[in-house]
Amino acid sequence: MGAFGVALILGLNALVGYDLLHQREETLARAREDSAAMALVLEQHATDSLSGVAKILAGVVEVLAVRADAWERGDADVFALLRRQATLSPLIRAILVVSADGKLIHDTQTLEPAGIDLSDRDYLMAHRDRLVPGGANAVFVGNPVRGRTSNTWFISMSRRLEAPDGRFAGVLVAVMEPMAFRSFYQTLPLSGDAVVTLYHADGPVIARFPDHDSHIGLSAHHLPLFTTLLKQARAGTELLDSAGDGPRRILSYRASAEMPLAVTVSSSRDAVLVPWWSKAMTLAVADLAGTLVLAAMTLALLCEAGRRERAMADLQDSERALRDSQQRLIQDIAARHRIEAELIAAKQVSDAANRAKTQFLANMSHELRTPLNAVIGFAEALESGIFGQMSAKQTEYVGDIRKSGQHLLSLINDILDTTKIESGKYVLHQEDLPVDDLIGECLRQMGPLAVEKGVTLTAALPGSLPILHADARAVRQILLNLLSNAVKFTPPGGRIVVEADRVARSLRLRVSDTGIGIPAIELDQVMEPFHQVDNSHTRRYAGTGLGLPLVKSLVELQDGRFVLSSVLGRGTTATVLFPPSRLRNRSEPLRALKRAQPAPV
Repeated sequence: MGAFGVALILGLNALVGYDLLHQREETLARAREDSAAMALVLEQHATDSLSGVAKILAGVVEVLAVRADAWERGDADVFALLRRQATLSPLIRAILVVSADGKLIHDTQTLEPAGIDLSDRDYLMAHRDRLVPGGANAVFVGNPVRGRTSNTWFISMSRRLEAPDGRFAGVLVAVMEPMAFRSFYQTLPLSGDAVVTLYHADGPVIARFPDHDSHIGLSAHHLPLFTTLLKQARAGTELLDSAGDGPRRILSYRASAEMPLAVTVSSSRDAVLVPWWSKAMTLAVADLAGTLVLAAMTLALLCEAGRRERAMADLQDSERALRDSQQRLIQDIAARHRIEAELIAAKQVSDAANRAKTQFLANMSHELRTPLNAVIGFAEALESGIFGQMSAKQTEYVGDIRKSGQHLLSLINDILDTTKIESGKYVLHQEDLPVDDLIGECLRQMGPLAVEKGVTLTAALPGSLPILHADARAVRQILLNLLSNAVKFTPPGGRIVVEADRVARSLRLRVSDTGIGIPAIELDQVMEPFHQVDNSHTRRYAGTGLGLPLVKSLVELQDGRFVLSSVLGRGTTATVLFPPSRLRNRSEPLRALKRAQPAPV
């Protein structure tokens, strides 16, 4: 009986040991498979990202080849073209055009390119000396370098530009942001110590997570990836010691067949085996408990049958506890899935509420304008004396009713226009507009308010301004909102100037005042709907906070740009820029608005 008990104990330990070893190998195998799959996904992501940039460059090269102004330094049309193309990929920080002698011709980050010499850059020398495999239409991907003016890391992708006779004319360069890869890697469901690294085929690190900043640009030519692995196969998974990432790591690597890139995903084998160790400890404890139980049972058989029954009861209790633990784990997983589903449903409800809010505001604005127009109309009729003469106090009160109604109607119109723009239902009715006449009309409309406030309102217009092709109501609303803000926030004795001129082939409208100004930290916030500067100087001014956001939306809806600058206590300048595509020469016939003689204000 004793020999049978010893044999049973040895058999149990051997079975537990075999099962642990088998599970250990399965854990490592799954880790290798997951690492290889992740490397495949990341390599495809990097290849597709760079391929997308290459396609953008190919299209720009074709356009520049047929444009006569492609080599006019800082040309606004070429600048606009390059900026539009730069927005097509989140990787692109800037697009440059560099001449054959290394001079910067175009830079999407500034209309006036810096006067720097780029003749020593690798992309210029590679295309100039025809070192890029694949001929003139091939792209060159450079190693990570620091920008000379920005002092930040970037990688470049370039294409050769040729003159009509085939001579080397320069390069088109896409300056790409390595942090875009690092930010993408940060979103991946990686294990605790997993390391993702994107290498250039020449060896330098392009992006890494974690520790991106301390590794970017470092050469990895001495690592086994470049000395051995990539020479043996384009992809694979190995178990090796890494001086950079720590000992005993599972490394999956994959090189791109289309771009000079390689991706690695590595995890510490010890970290991979943490769940296995936890289970091994549990099984070891269970095995020890079983051994003790078997020993106790053996002794009980030798001593008395009662001790065997108690030992069996202890074993059954242990099994029940293990089942309870498993059930709790299943319940925890189900609860987590339920919470995720509730979060998704809450987001859908929030989106629906936002859409309902926009529709509600639009409907209410329409419904409120009808009775409000009636109130204003009756107030104007009473004020004009059509229903009989009123006393001075009655006339004053009726005037207050009319002014308040007009103010409320202006606020409702702003809300309605804002909701139309948000919902994409704002329709532009474009026509040819004489800018000086439109400015004169707005000045005449705001003149009485400026006189009542004690503010000087003047205009500085050149002798000849171009015709603007735009929506007359929208442009008039832009000017009136800017003038209304200027009058509102300019104290008595202040001055407001309206200017219009040509700058960089664009039309610039500018409204400057000597009002209370806006703090620098608030300039971005006043562009948000329903926001006003919150300090002791501005709380006394009424308004919804929709004026500047509405101006910005209306300007951008007509391909323009709105810029706001201010100095606290000294005044504010609002600038509206309309692109050359919306301007017409004075010699062309007007297609809509009739010219009128402006009256002095």
